[in-house]
Amino acid sequence: MLLAAAAMVACSTEDPEGNGSGNGNGNGTGTDDETYVENADGTFTYHGDTYKTVTLSNGSVWMAEPLRYVPEGFTPSDDPAADSHIWFPYKLENDATPPTKINADRAVALTDEEPIKENGYLYDMYAALGGVKVTVDNADSFEGAQGICPPGWHIPTRADFFALCGLSNKAATGEEGNQVDENALFYDETYSGGKISLYDDAGWNYVRSGYRNRNGYSGTGSYQLTQLYSGNTTMEGQYGTPALTYMMSSTCYKPKYSPSDPTELTDIQFFSQMTTFTKIYPEGRVNVAYCSILSGQQLRCVKDAQ
Repeated sequence: MLLAAAAMVACSTEDPEGNGSGNGNGNGTGTDDETYVENADGTFTYHGDTYKTVTLSNGSVWMAEPLRYVPEGFTPSDDPAADSHIWFPYKLENDATPPTKINADRAVALTDEEPIKENGYLYDMYAALGGVKVTVDNADSFEGAQGICPPGWHIPTRADFFALCGLSNKAATGEEGNQVDENALFYDETYSGGKISLYDDAGWNYVRSGYRNRNGYSGTGSYQLTQLYSGNTTMEGQYGTPALTYMMSSTCYKPKYSPSDPTELTDIQFFSQMTTFTKIYPEGRVNVAYCSILSGQQLRCVKDAQ
């Protein structure tokens, strides 16, 4: 059961409820079983790419690396302002000194095979769900959708992520305050949420790929520029990499409307798993927050329960 907890950051460091809007494919378009093969070594091959998996102590089976599949009809873009639905991952060209945020021209798309294999692509909901638009009327219908995940796998739900990190922003209705489960697999009491090193110790392989942010239908997309540096992490080998990474879920939070016109839809938000690095959380705290369906996020599929 979800229990009330302290307040936390959401989809951006300035707006604790994040941003959303966008498109998406319904309860999953599904994919041809012939494109998916489970291998004897615990990996699987999907559309020609082989992925590692990890089985956790609660019995859940996850991809141990980000998805890098490009569905037919989509082309990844190296321009985060382009509404291409899929974007290349990126690096932040800077040294490891303050300030934490750098100029946008220092964010460089990674278009080569090796960094794509490591970081995967950044997907919005339209691409992840296979090409069907998310609307106010259908937004709650995508829970547990397969989308572009392999057969027998699905886009994680809020509950899937909460079982890992134990800290979540509240639902739109029926919950008082943020939620905590101290018995979650990777919950750390000193972090009051999930801790990245605990994910890694279990073989989950937490990849900090950042995200493409967009502030609702009227906003312009951009790579998130907060980096890891000496002031917010002890992980020296990660200096200059994105500090904020979002992983999408298939669970809707709520639509958002203009304060001046309650009939004007400005955004639709879903839950996402998010990282936070600060002097208090130098190894990275993990929680479930809100994020725009227009934002480009890492996608980690989880296997359907047997």
